[in-house]
Amino acid sequence: MSVINKSKSLARAGLVDQAVDAILVMIAEQGLQPGDHLPSQADLMEQLGIGRTSLREAIQRLVVLGAVTVTSGKRMSVGPMIRSNRPATAAELEASMRHAALRELTEVRDLLEPQAAALAAQRITDDLVLRLENIVDEMKVSKDSATDFHLNTQFHATIAEATQNEALQHILKVVADMLAPLQGHMYERALENYRADQEHLPILQALKNRDPDKARKAMHDHIGIFSRFVASNYANPSNSEPDSS
Repeated sequence: MSVINKSKSLARAGLVDQAVDAILVMIAEQGLQPGDHLPSQADLMEQLGIGRTSLREAIQRLVVLGAVTVTSGKRMSVGPMIRSNRPATAAELEASMRHAALRELTEVRDLLEPQAAALAAQRITDDLVLRLENIVDEMKVSKDSATDFHLNTQFHATIAEATQNEALQHILKVVADMLAPLQGHMYERALENYRADQEHLPILQALKNRDPDKARKAMHDHIGIFSRFVASNYANPSNSEPDSS
């Protein structure tokens, strides 16, 4: 990516963040509840002074958080995660919703990924083992949050591929896509306190040894560590920033 293109991406990311905050503030200030209609995309673009692409990215993030729902007719309503007893400020509200969404998606991961790892241990090819080794090696030297997040995503996607089960791969990709905006946000803010590469080593070793039981346990342990890190360092509803202590 060129410097110019990267600058444009960063500028748009800033607009998306501002749009997310503005929509959450509007919901809170107007006392809107789940099911209440929101302005149309055209009206929001005019009110917020942003383009269609930035608004769509903001809406996608709010949908993942459960703050907004979009019907087939593109009509937007307040989502199920908005409750009258939730924090009123945009930062607290977004942190609260991130916490709930991360917790629920992590529970789904723990139901699926350990079993996927066990299946992968029985079916993985030498080529995919080598690919996983290269990913882990790259993660060890990575100092960039975006790169580390991308490599982490590749690691899990490669294990899904190793199951040789297309239905399972599709389900895991859906979960990963839902988790991506939240997990990416976590990596941006808390990378120095969370290094997934160390947790990937036992998983990789179990896969190399074609040991399904150890692969299942290693993946379960990995997801458990991630879940505890999120709970204690990132997604506290009363604090939108990670604990840097």
